Amino acid sequence: MKRLLVGMVVMLWCLSGWGAGVVEQTDLAFADAAAQSSAGNAKTGNSGQGGGDNSGQGGEDPGPVVTEPSSWSLFFYLAIDNELEAAGDLSLANMLEATAGLEYHPRILVLVDRLSTQGTDVFEIVGGEQDSVVSYDEQVSSDPAVLQNFVTMALDGYASDMNALIIKSEGFSWRGTCRDNTHPGQDTDTLMSTGGMAEALIAAQVATGTSMDMLLLEASCMGFIEVVYELRDAVDLLLTTETKIQPNGGIPWPMILEDMAQDGDISPVDLGVVISDNHRDYWEDKGNHGDPGADTYADFSSMSVLDMTKMGAVLAAHNDYCDTIVPLFEELRNVLPHARDLSEIGGYGSITDFAYQHDIVTFQDAALMIIEQKGRSYPELEAAITDYQAAHYDMVLYNVYADKFHDKTQALSIWYPPTYNKYDTTDPVGDVTFGSTIFYEDPDIALDWIVDSNWLWYLDEYFRALYNYNAHRQDWSTD
Repeated sequence: MKRLLVGMVVMLWCLSGWGAGVVEQTDLAFADAAAQSSAGNAKTGNSGQGGGDNSGQGGEDPGPVVTEPSSWSLFFYLAIDNELEAAGDLSLANMLEATAGLEYHPRILVLVDRLSTQGTDVFEIVGGEQDSVVSYDEQVSSDPAVLQNFVTMALDGYASDMNALIIKSEGFSWRGTCRDNTHPGQDTDTLMSTGGMAEALIAAQVATGTSMDMLLLEASCMGFIEVVYELRDAVDLLLTTETKIQPNGGIPWPMILEDMAQDGDISPVDLGVVISDNHRDYWEDKGNHGDPGADTYADFSSMSVLDMTKMGAVLAAHNDYCDTIVPLFEELRNVLPHARDLSEIGGYGSITDFAYQHDIVTFQDAALMIIEQKGRSYPELEAAITDYQAAHYDMVLYNVYADKFHDKTQALSIWYPPTYNKYDTTDPVGDVTFGSTIFYEDPDIALDWIVDSNWLWYLDEYFRALYNYNAHRQDWSTD
């Protein structure tokens, strides 16, 4: 993210008398989620409310629903000029069907950019009908300017007391999202960087003087610390997932809209809990479960609700943790690769094709477990991990995952390639898929995490220690 632009935006906001922060602070305190959570705010269990066919997301008919006027606006940015076009259209059909049966529902504004047709449309969903707002010539939905214009329009003319932006598209972790397949003047598909997204959202809120109360990334595998850090100044409350958003339905909006209709003034955090629970409950009883013909990956649902105002403390604690563990690499070089393997999220059924995605907390816990099994003790490392996890769980307001994950998904992954050859994606090895050759240090992405954290130093020292370990093993084998 371009620091100069963000700094200027923050300065303009402050001078305009809109408050000291980029986004007006939201009261993130709530009682129920903390009481329901266990062991580091992680919640699991199987209380599936969905069942049945993947396309219909209403679950069993509970009878008449008592609704009340809503204090919410939901803004959907459907960047489906890609392979997820059918998934986006299914989400739209589900929302149309759901709102048709509700006397009251949130105000819903949608931008959709499809693959199969030229043009980009903006419309409202009102009582099961689409009311056209404006139609544009073909827009490049991976362009942050398109997102900024839509959010500015939404906040300026369609805002309510509380407002949420939902970005639905393909997710490529730290590489970006909103893949666009049809874009005049471009030879290759394009992605929106997370920094570009953050700048667009900040600028739209500054231009309108209206804040967003929630950002939901309805895109697979965006729960990376690199992504979350990039968005730290754009919104106070973020919902994202370390795992897969199902293309055959995605987030079960009919269930969520029905819950919102019964509590028109639901708080942002409580809405985050409702979205997370419904997403987990709907999907975790799907999947093949012994039927090879069924979708193997459907029950890998997880969702996290993050207090973005705590991201600075998480960065500081993670840097301290790296400062503590790196000097121990020579002693831990036969420990850390095993811990890394145990923390892999993408290893479940190849949810990701090329992202080395490892849950931070699970890696730390696995490392301590292996160290203990080897009869060793590193009190300073244990203290640094305790401090990091305290900051981590202070930011993670709520976290749910399917039983299949046990407690492996604890809200934040990090890019952790096994070797330097895998890190250096400018020289790809093996099959090349879209995004696999995007370099971690690409200046077009310009990840703030790379500048502000010491993770590159960690990786460099890790690869060095691993290389020395493997070289020594080869020497021993020839003795």
